[in-house]
Amino acid sequence: MLNADRVLLPGEGELRRGGEMNRRQFLRYVGVTGTVVALAGCSAPGVTPDETTTEPEFTAGETTGTTTAGGDGEVTEVAAGPEGRLRYVPERVEISTGDTVRWTFESPGHNVTTKPGSSEKVVIPEAAEPFGSYEGDAHYSINEVGTTYEHTFTVPGEYVYVCAPHAGQGMVGTVVVSE
Repeated sequence: MLNADRVLLPGEGELRRGGEMNRRQFLRYVGVTGTVVALAGCSAPGVTPDETTTEPEFTAGETTGTTTAGGDGEVTEVAAGPEGRLRYVPERVEISTGDTVRWTFESPGHNVTTKPGSSEKVVIPEAAEPFGSYEGDAHYSINEVGTTYEHTFTVPGEYVYVCAPHAGQGMVGTVVVSE
């Protein structure tokens, strides 16, 4: 039978209901729970120890994304919020005029925009039209996980775009378009 008046914590004894958990107890509890969850993923069916699955790894400032052939130009892939983090991967891409960038929303709560009023961090070339993954000026509109947004760049220059809800936390990306 479960005793709801106390919680046993590994290596720290018990915490009584209504009592406070100190930092050491919390970190130990989270660490043990996280280790169990992480190890559970190691026994995924269908993957043998000899098989290797690889995920692309990106570092801050990386300028390469996945590029595929498109209609008149190439399509460069950018992940928005991978692994639940407040960033774009890659954070900077370099493309040519006529190329397209496709953002895939990998976690909830994100958008892509260069629209006026969305953030002071936004910068676009003078002749360029602002773009955004939402309609109108609803800067805090977000995209569903798994959806994509594409923009084809026709004006050369540097575009600094943001996730409007998270620009203050550093969710900012750059597209450099050359002729």
